[in-house]
Amino acid sequence: MNPLFDNVLTLLLLVAFACAVCFAANGLFNHNALSRLAMGRARQRPLVSILIPCRNEQEHIAACLDSILEQKYSPLEILVLNDHSEDKSADILSHYANSHDNVTIIQGNSLPEGWTGKNWACHQLYVVSRGDVLLYCDADTQIGQDLIRDAVAELENRALGFVTIFPERKTRNAFDRWIWSFTSWVIASWVPLWLAYQTRLGVLAVGFGQFLMLRRNAYEAIGGYEALRGNSLDDFGIARRIQAAGIDWRVYSGRGRLTTASYRSTKDAIEGYGKSIFPALGGSGLTLMLAWLLLANVTWTPVILLILESLQWITISADQVQLASFCVMAILISWAAAAVKLRISALTTLLYPIAITCVLYTAVTSYIGIRRGTMTWKDRTIGETDDVMMRDLPVTKEEQLNPASDTPASNSES
Repeated sequence: MNPLFDNVLTLLLLVAFACAVCFAANGLFNHNALSRLAMGRARQRPLVSILIPCRNEQEHIAACLDSILEQKYSPLEILVLNDHSEDKSADILSHYANSHDNVTIIQGNSLPEGWTGKNWACHQLYVVSRGDVLLYCDADTQIGQDLIRDAVAELENRALGFVTIFPERKTRNAFDRWIWSFTSWVIASWVPLWLAYQTRLGVLAVGFGQFLMLRRNAYEAIGGYEALRGNSLDDFGIARRIQAAGIDWRVYSGRGRLTTASYRSTKDAIEGYGKSIFPALGGSGLTLMLAWLLLANVTWTPVILLILESLQWITISADQVQLASFCVMAILISWAAAAVKLRISALTTLLYPIAITCVLYTAVTSYIGIRRGTMTWKDRTIGETDDVMMRDLPVTKEEQLNPASDTPASNSES
């Protein structure tokens, strides 16, 4: 083998091994940091405003509302914003509002320039809410029995400002299943939650739109959704600003207690995940490229080398075979750590390169689509995002409640 190629190959394996060991170690350290929410009773029972933005969710909104109405916690107010739905969502919402006194339907206002559809909907919901505790959840979410009670207890008893829960997913197509497995792996084995709780580094924070529970004063302290406006990474944006503000928070596993619906098709999955991947990396093409190359190297370099060596198509040194084997073992340990916490199947764990390849493809699609202005979600175009931690907090309450522009726009998402 060419000496230069041999040295480059060894370097790639060393980088892959270092990353794999970090993932495995972090997955083990996160064991106690990503637990299920325990049963509890709050010392106080504040009014909880459940805030649900809804756009074309006729398949899911009824199940979402049924799961909320079955909660035993009180007092609750349930506010659903109909964001110009073009399906039968409005009829379904009207039925629930007429049948339940604590369900209120709000008709969304025109989308101002510079806002994403979902952020604008969430901001409008905040304006009309009355609760000391705000719970944002997506319209395709189902909340398990007593989960709201237990989350409020955690918020109150541990004096937290923010609680978020990572849901289980009812996947209906293979592509969605692979990418959701990757997402679970990232949360369990990439993000150092054990460290995030002890620092103010916003980049370490995570949030999930299926369940974002905040104290009202914490929401207002970070500027709420007004501070995010045009950022399509709405849930992580909230979490990162909470973290940067030094507000205590926790994330929990929703295994068995919080579920979210699958995307209907591979195209929907690519668009749904794609709208977030590029913004999650700060909207930087360089950062995306480096992350893409690093992940591709960790995933495929050891696997391909071991396959080619076993087929005797190439000859590599014993040390390189050993290093590649250790890489695969460490990655499998990190996936196993995620599987235990977040219910990833054994088959998916063993076939992790497929999941990561699906994400690598979607990441390229995300970059190209957002840069070209061709990435859409729910019939709205996804634009480039800004840094959610760099924008100043609103100076006054009026600035939070009154956006600068009321001009309708069509280049945002919901």
